[in-house]
Amino acid sequence: MILKSKYVFESKGTRMYRHFLSAVIILVSLFLCYTFVCAILLLDARNEGKNSKATFVQTPPDLIVVFTGAQGRIEYAVKSAQEFRQPNVFITGVHEKNSVKTIMNNTAATDPTESTDHIELDYTARNTVENVVSTLKYLRNNRGLNKILVVSSDYHIMRIKMIFETLIKEDEKFEIFFSPVPSNYLSFRSIKILYTEVFKLVRTKLFLIYWDEKSPIGNFY
Repeated sequence: MILKSKYVFESKGTRMYRHFLSAVIILVSLFLCYTFVCAILLLDARNEGKNSKATFVQTPPDLIVVFTGAQGRIEYAVKSAQEFRQPNVFITGVHEKNSVKTIMNNTAATDPTESTDHIELDYTARNTVENVVSTLKYLRNNRGLNKILVVSSDYHIMRIKMIFETLIKEDEKFEIFFSPVPSNYLSFRSIKILYTEVFKLVRTKLFLIYWDEKSPIGNFY
């Protein structure tokens, strides 16, 4: 234990109290370390966002990819496309009952009279690994898309980046940039999602180490 006994003869109550304090110290230390990792996730997303802004000051990306899963991502991606004078948008992880029309009707960023021909949907992805797999398939089937801007929630960026770095082949010249959608961390729900993301990051890393790319992916969200 962390706290050692100060006495040669220690009462049962004193020993139990010492063990309790040691357990509290360990738990608090683990919590602080976990919180530090969460902060690293957000700092990494912030740095990736700054890098993307610097890269696309004068020239737009060849494609904007948005991973579904949280509110605000699609609207953020559509607004970004408008700012870049509408490069193509690829939305991956869309529910089979949705269409471009239904998605855009729920997005305040678009004018109903505007064309949506630049928007394509992917219905196959069910989780983050499959989002990346679907994106890479799309890029490999559409030559000339080299600089890609990926939009997702800020807490999600590090995991997406890790998956891309693992699955992109050495001879592929794709340049992947990231634009994080900021979350409201005054909300308990957002804090809970952030803390859960660290666990998902570790789990996905272990999955990618042993995955042979032919086996089913499973529920790695």
